[in-house]
Amino acid sequence: MEHNNPVVRFLLKGFIQVFSILFIVFFVTSAAAREVTLTWEANSEPDLSHYIVYWGNSSGNYTKNSGNIGLANEYTTDIPDDGRKYYFAVTAVDEAGLESDFSNEVSSVPGMFISTKSNWNLISIPNVAENTPIEDALGPIMDDVVTIWTYVDGVWKYYNPDNPNTSTLLEVKPGQGLWLNMSDNAELYIPEAVPVDAVNLSHGWNLVGLNSAAILNMPQAISSILDNVISIWTYQDSKWKVYDPDNPEFSDLTTLKPGYGYWIKVRSACTWRY
Repeated sequence: MEHNNPVVRFLLKGFIQVFSILFIVFFVTSAAAREVTLTWEANSEPDLSHYIVYWGNSSGNYTKNSGNIGLANEYTTDIPDDGRKYYFAVTAVDEAGLESDFSNEVSSVPGMFISTKSNWNLISIPNVAENTPIEDALGPIMDDVVTIWTYVDGVWKYYNPDNPNTSTLLEVKPGQGLWLNMSDNAELYIPEAVPVDAVNLSHGWNLVGLNSAAILNMPQAISSILDNVISIWTYQDSKWKVYDPDNPEFSDLTTLKPGYGYWIKVRSACTWRY
């Protein structure tokens, strides 16, 4: 048997991301894990015995593997939904037990879906780049958008798809919260979060979101500004939730999640690091 590397393809749900000729499929399976399905071109050698899939959090340093998966050229497993980047590769093993080198490698942070409902939704877009045109940020669901509002430095701004020329909200920034009025239910796929080191908050109310793939527990999520926070509110599943730093035991907002928007009221201008 010539030890040719198997050619691996991975499909990232929502769009095709090419790493040489690899792609990967991610599905949410629970609050703590995501299902990953890998598919690759079959090795054509006559004495092929089986494949082994490897993965880990460091490129070329794989800490887990599938073991012998036979001749199937598809493999599904769960990985933690922890916002970290995962790397994948495949090897082929012949009947004598000789194993090929690793295939080409793919890496990606699992994406996420933002589910919006008909009527009002308080959201943020975790992977948005600086000054992204609003039509690009919400393109896949724009047909269902009625209006979009945000609140910046004490001023309301809005976007009306029917009258974009009169709109005052033209771009979306990292860490920005959005009030989204929808005509129908829709899902916005976010392929990968781009980390933001800090979010600047003005005195008073700020409409913001997490530019992170990780879920952050309270009060650790706001440890950098805890003494400055008066309250935090969010609107989820058609009801308001609040976190009061002075009365955490009576607060029903216990985590901050990517994809949601949050009203944070602070005593003075500060920088929120998380």
